[in-house]
Amino acid sequence: MATLSSHLLNSVNGTHANNVDVIIYQIKSNGEKKVFYETKTDSGGRLLKEFKLDDEDCKSDYEMVCKTGDYFSEKKIISEVVIKFKMTDPNKKYHIPIIISPNGYSIWWSD
Repeated sequence: MATLSSHLLNSVNGTHANNVDVIIYQIKSNGEKKVFYETKTDSGGRLLKEFKLDDEDCKSDYEMVCKTGDYFSEKKIISEVVIKFKMTDPNKKYHIPIIISPNGYSIWWSD
């Protein structure tokens, strides 16, 4: 099983960004885009999900959309953080940490 995880941290006050809507889309080689997984970050600003990926899934692209505009209710300069990635190994752990603020974000790939 492949494992996808993420951790959203609020750079404004150093807290975990909890209850942020996250949608992961799968984009097939023919361009078809569909919702692959939808969730909210937990109280620790994290998401963790295991996927059973087949060969076609491993050839697909993925797009994670974090709805940060709803999280930062006072300032909504950046409404979404969008990260495109691949999951080419059906047995690998994929981790995408994200530091967010109302006017910027920083991500890095960790595996």
